[in-house]
Amino acid sequence: MELLVEKAISSATGPQSPGDALRRVFECISSGIILKGGPGILDPCEKDPFDTLAVMTDQQREDITSSAQFALRLLAFRQIHKVLGMDPLPQMNQRFNTHNNRKRRRDSDGVDGFEAEGKKDKKDYDNF
Repeated sequence: MELLVEKAISSATGPQSPGDALRRVFECISSGIILKGGPGILDPCEKDPFDTLAVMTDQQREDITSSAQFALRLLAFRQIHKVLGMDPLPQMNQRFNTHNNRKRRRDSDGVDGFEAEGKKDKKDYDNF
């Protein structure tokens, strides 16, 4: 796992936020790097090229790739809390806050339910 993360993050051009680094690791896995016939993960400390994931079965490799693709979809739709297995954080942006409703309150003091208090009559401009 450490080799995979190092390979994904070291190929970036500049410093990244933790969220971007996580997304980059999932992109790397979901691209099929660990699938049989793919580039694989080589240990830089070994003299001879050796696939560090040789002990994994083909099904395990496909399952991990599929899970990474699903996690990447969740990240794209701002569902990172599901990937991390935690409760969603409260929304800080007022634009998305549904509790702060700016609509006018209805006043039901004898006014018909279909007519709003602020409704204006149509003016007749034929007299001008």
